[in-house]
Amino acid sequence: MFRISDLIDLPILTLMQENSLRINVKSILLDGFNNRIAAIICKEGTLKKSYKIIPYEKIIAIDTNGIIISDLHCIEKLRDKEINEFLQLGAVINKIVKSSNGDLYGILTDIYINLLNGKITAYELSEGYLDDLVNGRRIINISENLNNTLVNKEIILYQMLN
Repeated sequence: MFRISDLIDLPILTLMQENSLRINVKSILLDGFNNRIAAIICKEGTLKKSYKIIPYEKIIAIDTNGIIISDLHCIEKLRDKEINEFLQLGAVINKIVKSSNGDLYGILTDIYINLLNGKITAYELSEGYLDDLVNGRRIINISENLNNTLVNKEIILYQMLN
């Protein structure tokens, strides 16, 4: 499992160039319907405000050194369609997580993913600073514990298996 927040600020690398393209990850687009990463949003340079996306299918590998793509053709313009169709990471982090019955489980602090396919594998929840210090943060594995997951801009609902 890889924390989705660890992707932020990683450099984009190509197979042909060993050094960074001066393009870094700025945000993530989530496909809440399929529970996966749709694309990463990146920013080119430091002065220009030129945002682009890389669809997750075009990513070859991800590690702690960066995100590897085959070439610059994998980088696409960011269109309003992507912004409206998918959720940005910032829209779901720090949102309340409840069961379909309305039971409060905590605040979403991070999302764990499978690097091979971009699927969301777990949610990291906080129940407050004191509880985090005493008990640690709670991890809910989607594959084991969740029957149905719905992500939207206001709340994350999930239904526990009985």
